Amino acid sequence: MAFLRLQSNHISSSLSKNPDRVLRCRHVSIVEPPPEIIGLLREVGFYHAAQIDAALVSALVERWWTETHMFNFTCGETAITLEDVALLLSLPINDLEVLGQTSGLGSAVCAELLGVVPPAEQRKGQSITLTWLEETFGMLPYDAGQRQIECYARAYTLRLIGCVLMPDMSQNMVHLKWLPLLRDFIEAGRYNWGSACLATLYRISSISPRTRAFVSFPLAQRWEHIEVDDDSCSNKHNVKIYR
Repeated sequence: MAFLRLQSNHISSSLSKNPDRVLRCRHVSIVEPPPEIIGLLREVGFYHAAQIDAALVSALVERWWTETHMFNFTCGETAITLEDVALLLSLPINDLEVLGQTSGLGSAVCAELLGVVPPAEQRKGQSITLTWLEETFGMLPYDAGQRQIECYARAYTLRLIGCVLMPDMSQNMVHLKWLPLLRDFIEAGRYNWGSACLATLYRISSISPRTRAFVSFPLAQRWEHIEVDDDSCSNKHNVKIYR
């Protein structure tokens, strides 16, 4: 693949110097959703959000070429398609475009849709920290009312977007632009989340050995099924085995 213009900046060019390198993937623990919000998550289409294995992600990124948007395997070139998004993640791929407000989002929208306003130290511009979401919405009270359940479901969905499905290049933030789209759960289920997720995959997949990137490849992890001997603990989360 030396004919590619960006070969010298690709992560694979540094493997001879650091063969055990594993990318640091963003991972904020996402617990199993409480039964009370599962119905709402299904309405939005986010119930099957994937988890991340850093070693597998690293092995796949080493095969990803931003100039062709393809994985280059020994068996040939291939890519993740919108059909893969629909089949593997069960995200909606029809109806409304994922468009919304990207500025002027502050305390009012948080108070309305989350029921609580994050403190100033947990905010940066139009984004809030994922750790604040995790701590604030860690457990749904057993006597929660309908509004509290809906706020918890929005917070849970926002964490799925920021951690797994559509992360940005920050270390621990999620943009509030997604929150107004979750105001009505039935309406939210009509958005084309699948296309937005696939576009994010392509947008953040340019990895340089000089860049400390926090990357999420949930689609890649689901799509590229690699069998590992479960009886061998040394094989689990081992980047060399995945290669």
